[in-house]
Amino acid sequence: MKNNLSKFKGFIIDLDGVIYLDKKLIPFSKQFIDYLNYKKKKYVFLTNDSSLSPNEYSKILLKLGIECEKEQVITPITNFLDMIEKKELDNNRIMAFCSRKLKNYIRRSKVKIIEDVLKFKDSQSILVSGNINFNYKDLMYASLCVQNGAKLLTTSIDDTYPSELGNLPATGALVAAITKTFPTSVFNLGKPSKRIFNLARNKLNLKKSEILTIGDNLITDIAGSNSVGIESALVLTGKTSKSILKESKIKPTYTMNNLKI
Repeated sequence: MKNNLSKFKGFIIDLDGVIYLDKKLIPFSKQFIDYLNYKKKKYVFLTNDSSLSPNEYSKILLKLGIECEKEQVITPITNFLDMIEKKELDNNRIMAFCSRKLKNYIRRSKVKIIEDVLKFKDSQSILVSGNINFNYKDLMYASLCVQNGAKLLTTSIDDTYPSELGNLPATGALVAAITKTFPTSVFNLGKPSKRIFNLARNKLNLKKSEILTIGDNLITDIAGSNSVGIESALVLTGKTSKSILKESKIKPTYTMNNLKI
């Protein structure tokens, strides 16, 4: 695989299941990033996990010994804020169902959030992002928002995410519960959307042929990368096993047992 890596100038790298699991480094991940730095390769981290801000993820990576600037972390919230900045999404009457830390980050980014859930009828759009404190009240008011015409935006359609315990319910599972109470269209801000992969490519400022995506999820990482014409590598340290890969119609350009160079 080392010879294959040498032809790429930039990398789009997932976090959970690739770099770490439950915020603990996966073997060989640090050495892999050290190798990229040694070879002066460009890289960004692209994660669907939006429980924290990009700045907080960069701090976590730095504590783990992974070289990373906050500009190198791209999350669905990066996509969300970019859409607002480019006026593709109205910064008006938004209700956010997400972690407290993420909500504070969004506020600091000058997004107009409706704080009082009793004003759910005033919302034009809602942002849903999975977090450990998401509860029935959140589910209830998110459902009431969409019933009253609010647009549903989500940071991910992943049903699960990998952990040491196994695959746990993710944002997609929460969104499924909302749409089960009231069928509505869902706008996905995260992988595998083409828009977020194009954000990552623009950040690297490289041609598609010069970039490799590395991820552990066939549906988000690999399918998303394939959809924009960027080669992909599936690493088998997270969500996907060899048996799942064998049965899937989604195929990566390369398959790696781990990030050992």
